[in-house]
Amino acid sequence: MKNVVKADLHLHTVYSDGVSTPLEYLEMAEFKGIKIISITDHNTFKGSREAMKIVKERNFNVLIIPGAEIRTNIGDILVYCPEIPEVDHAPRDIYELSDWASERDCILVPAHPLDIFRHGIGLINLFKYDWKVVEVYNGGVIIPLVNEITYSICRRMKVSCIGNSDAHHVSSMAMCYTFIRCDNIDVESVIKSIVNGFVEPKSEKYVRRVKYRVRSSIIRRSLKIS
Repeated sequence: MKNVVKADLHLHTVYSDGVSTPLEYLEMAEFKGIKIISITDHNTFKGSREAMKIVKERNFNVLIIPGAEIRTNIGDILVYCPEIPEVDHAPRDIYELSDWASERDCILVPAHPLDIFRHGIGLINLFKYDWKVVEVYNGGVIIPLVNEITYSICRRMKVSCIGNSDAHHVSSMAMCYTFIRCDNIDVESVIKSIVNGFVEPKSEKYVRRVKYRVRSSIIRRSLKIS
């Protein structure tokens, strides 16, 4: 693979429950060296559509993967497509969504699957369906251990594992992210690399929390010694 690029494929804007605009995410992506992003607003592709328009007009060096986060009858599912769908909605039933995605060469990725308090699909549905890709690191989880458990399970399942920030504000962008290895930096090549497992999820949020706990422990021990 010729390219290894950093990606954050789970971002929310003002088109759903986020507070930042697609333009602000694009500016932050260039600042942080993120080459690939997906705007995944809840049940709409409007954020992705605007981001793609901005990239074209302003020549941002950022690739947009058209996406949305669909709240299905089993939980939240990220949908990544090679192009913006012709209609701005997708089925909520998981079987209908699967057929809809297959017709458009889109892929379905469970978002924060073991976080049942945030509409994750849960462990049973993680095993029940034939997922090709799963979001194992999510920057919105309260307990980082949930990410590690998800990653461990999905590696044993031999599915492709990705990490995303699930940012609702640009300040949270790339708290979790994915390194993607691909021959070409275009939508079809990137999606193919994701499905084929040429990815490496990362979690800065988890590392920061661990470092904070280690520092706190050292400080407490120092105070006791003194």
